[in-house]
Amino acid sequence: MSLRTTRGVRAVSLLAATAAVGSLTLASPAQALIGDVAAGNTYTFTAKIQIGAGDTSRACTGTLINNQWMLTAASCFADDPAQSETVTAGAPRFKSVATIGRTDLTTAAGQVREITELVPREDRDLVLARLATPVSGPSFLHPAATAPAAGEVLKGAGYGRTDDTWVPDSLHTGDFTVGAVETTTVGIDGTPVCKGDTGAPVFREKDGRPELVAIASRSWQGGCLGSDETRTGAVASRVDDLRAWITESTASTLNVWNLQMLTKTSTGLYHSMRNSNGDWTSFGNVQNAAGTIEDIQFAADAAIKGKNYVFAVGGNGHLYQANRRVTGGWAAFRDLTAELGDKPGLTRIAVTSTGTGLALIGLADGRVYHATQDASEVWSKWGDVTAKLGVLGNATQVTVAHTSGGQTQVGVAADGKAYHGIRESDGTWSDRWRAVSALETKLTSAVNGMSFAGVAGDLQIVLTSVTGEKKHAIRKADGTWSGFGDLGDELGRDTIVGVDATAVDGELQAAVVTTDGKIKHTVRHADGKWDATEVVVGYPGTPETVALTGSTK
Repeated sequence: MSLRTTRGVRAVSLLAATAAVGSLTLASPAQALIGDVAAGNTYTFTAKIQIGAGDTSRACTGTLINNQWMLTAASCFADDPAQSETVTAGAPRFKSVATIGRTDLTTAAGQVREITELVPREDRDLVLARLATPVSGPSFLHPAATAPAAGEVLKGAGYGRTDDTWVPDSLHTGDFTVGAVETTTVGIDGTPVCKGDTGAPVFREKDGRPELVAIASRSWQGGCLGSDETRTGAVASRVDDLRAWITESTASTLNVWNLQMLTKTSTGLYHSMRNSNGDWTSFGNVQNAAGTIEDIQFAADAAIKGKNYVFAVGGNGHLYQANRRVTGGWAAFRDLTAELGDKPGLTRIAVTSTGTGLALIGLADGRVYHATQDASEVWSKWGDVTAKLGVLGNATQVTVAHTSGGQTQVGVAADGKAYHGIRESDGTWSDRWRAVSALETKLTSAVNGMSFAGVAGDLQIVLTSVTGEKKHAIRKADGTWSGFGDLGDELGRDTIVGVDATAVDGELQAAVVTTDGKIKHTVRHADGKWDATEVVVGYPGTPETVALTGSTK
């Protein structure tokens, strides 16, 4: 790409840049980035920032780090960027607008937001920029936890000038090689950084996803249109050491909910939380906190307000329950056999909050069972759902969700198809299992995964097939179904071994475990828009199952 800067950089400033970059290489104008045009919807975390109007107008590039905050260069908002990088905290002096997720500026893709607040970092050319309202759809770029290393190859993306275009209408990308790594800055060289690229992300690809290493600051203008300069080196502000500052500075926009994730991997059972700004906590070892279960076969969880209830099926076929308290402490696993009754052959479970209690579904020897926990945490005995709704051959999956009105929605995958039954608030059941509407015409191969989530009065469903198809539909409160939509763009085309979904603050959160050992996550917002797929990382071992639940603090 040609990372391009927003301002004309004076020679005295570039003397400092030279010192930081180290040995700057020469580049002929033909090398200018001017890089490659970003393909399709890649790097939608990148924003075009327009600051001011008329003679005071300037352009920069920014990086979306969560749904309401960007990182960019503080100098973009300075009164005279060539003289000073200092900017005052609070509202920007000039009206500033960010266009996010629009890699082709000639289209209407992405979203446009005014920047209403700046939080500068005093020790480097860096500022957090708050958007007037949250965005949905574009991906986030989370800060790296590892410092850049000399000789490392990084990537960049920016909207700045190229070798032949004064104001490009497309996002461009390019590669950099790391030079000198200082306490607050890193020298980069390779693709030219031109006017308009200041504030652009400098990132690495790690574990299948990009992570933010630095933000472009000052540069030579070699290869940029209108410049006779041949040097292409640049200085970027490090962000790998600023995770705590970023979290603290953006905390005021966090909503009061978390998404909780539970994954069984090849090495154990692990738990993490994601807040509404898209930040994940480190995965904690559940068995270290709540006790060891021999040979865990399957796990699920549900939350009531801030308390998370975790369930695990052991190798002995027994079901165990542990609780994660609002304060973060854990109550130890206990065997529920005495409370629920023995169910030999138990292999799968699903659980959902009913508001004050829990509804639990189990699959044992091909039959479906149901139990409830009341507000006092007292369990009913297992009840035989199959006896009420009928036998389904070769059942492999179960799922459950609670919808407003007190209905418990139960799903079963059997003989490669998806079935649905309802338990009313008075404890009565629908007359029989019903095939999920229009499924046979929407999936071309057998169902191997399904998950329900209750979003207000609606039931949302995610289905996957043995060939990697992923579909989404909504059963409305009146019992009618929407058509099935393809989730290939949201969750990928990989075949999967696990899927789960949950409702959080009126939105659908969905995750899958792929056969190549990745967990992919996305969000469907109330307006029907989906966020870009996120590859979740940080769990030990290879994931085998995933479970999601939403909780309030």
